[in-house]
Amino acid sequence: MGAAWMLYRPKLQQSSRYQAMVVPLANIMDVGFLVLSPIIVVLVGYEAPIFMLAICLAAMAMGLVIAYNIRHYEPLIGTPDRSHGIAAWARWSLVGASTVNIAYYVQLLMTLVLLPFEVYTPDRVTVASVIMLVLVIVVGYRGHLPALNKLGDRTTAFNLAALFAVLAAFGTYNLLEAIDGNWNFPSYDPTLDTDAVRKILGLFAMVQGFEASRYIGARFGAEERISTMRQAQAIATVVFVLLIALVLLPFGQFRPDADATAIFVVSKEVAFYLPWLILLVAIGSQVSAITNATSSRSDLLIEATRETMPRKYTFPVLLVPAIMIVIVTDVTDAVAIASRVFAFYFVLQALIALMLATREKSWPAIIGISAVGLSMASVTIFGLPI
Repeated sequence: MGAAWMLYRPKLQQSSRYQAMVVPLANIMDVGFLVLSPIIVVLVGYEAPIFMLAICLAAMAMGLVIAYNIRHYEPLIGTPDRSHGIAAWARWSLVGASTVNIAYYVQLLMTLVLLPFEVYTPDRVTVASVIMLVLVIVVGYRGHLPALNKLGDRTTAFNLAALFAVLAAFGTYNLLEAIDGNWNFPSYDPTLDTDAVRKILGLFAMVQGFEASRYIGARFGAEERISTMRQAQAIATVVFVLLIALVLLPFGQFRPDADATAIFVVSKEVAFYLPWLILLVAIGSQVSAITNATSSRSDLLIEATRETMPRKYTFPVLLVPAIMIVIVTDVTDAVAIASRVFAFYFVLQALIALMLATREKSWPAIIGISAVGLSMASVTIFGLPI
C-alpha cells in the first residue's frame, strides 16, 4: 500500500521523467519476469542470481546501442540515408516479434488465471487465449482499444507496487525461516550443461521492453529518453536479481518443475495469499501489456505500410498470426520464439549503430557495438524453449 501511495502521488504521476521512465519500466517488468525468471533456479540451482544478472547486463549493453541510435540515427530520419533500409527491416522484425510477444502475454495471463482455481490444463489455456485474442481483434476493429489503453496506463503504478509486495512476501519467508533456525539451503545442484544455458538464452524476452524508449520521441526528448531508459533498466535489474535471490531457499526446499507453474507451486507454500496476489498482478499488467503492445504495433504497422493500411485492418493482421502461435505452442515455447525474434530485431539495431559508428571512425563504439550485436545473434541462433 505504501509503494502504491508513493507511485500514485500527483506530483510524481505528472512528472515528465516519471512518464518517460514508466513506459520502458512497465514493458520490462510485466508479470512474465515474475513467473519465468525463477525457472532459472530450476535450471542451474543456487548460481541462478549470477545468470540472471548476466542476462540483465546483456540487456543493459543493448540499451546502450539503442541510446546510440536515439542520438545518432534519429536526426537522420526524413533525410536520404542508406541506414533507412536496415531500419525498415527492423520495423518489420519488431512487428513480428511483437506478434509473438502478444501470444506469449495472452498464454501467460490465461495460465495464471487458471492455476489458482486448479482448473489449469494446456488445452484450456489455448482455448481461453484464442477467445481473448478474438475479443481484442473485435475491440480494435471497432475502434475501442484506446479506452482500454487509458485504463491500462492508470494501473501501471499499482502493478509495480504489487510486484514489490510479492518481493516482500518472499523476503518475509526468508526472514521467518532464519528466525526459526531453518535458513539452511538443502543440496540443490542441477546439471549445468549446454542445453541449460541455451534455455536461459531462450528466456531473454523477459528483459526486453527497454526499446520502447526508442519510439516515444514525439513526447520526450532524446536525452530524457536515454537517461530514463537506463534508470528503468537499473531498477529492473535490481528487482530481477533480488527476486531470484529471495526464491532460492523455497525453490531448493520444494523443487518445482521447470515450467510456468513453478512459481505457483512454491508461492502456495510460502503464503496462502501469494498465488492470488500474483494473479492480481497478472490481470493488471498482462491486460495492459496486451492492449498497449497491440495499439503501439498497430501504429508501427501503419508506418511500415506508409499509411496505406487502414487502422482497423491492422488488428487482424497482427493478431491472427498470434492466434496461430497460441494454437501450436505453449507459453514456454512462445517466450523462446519471442526471445529469438526480438534478438534478431536487436541485431538489426546494432547493424544500424555499427554503420553510423563506422562513418565516424569511432573505434571504441565499433568494438562495443559489434560485441553486443554478436551477443544478440547468439540469442537468435542458440536460444531454446524450456
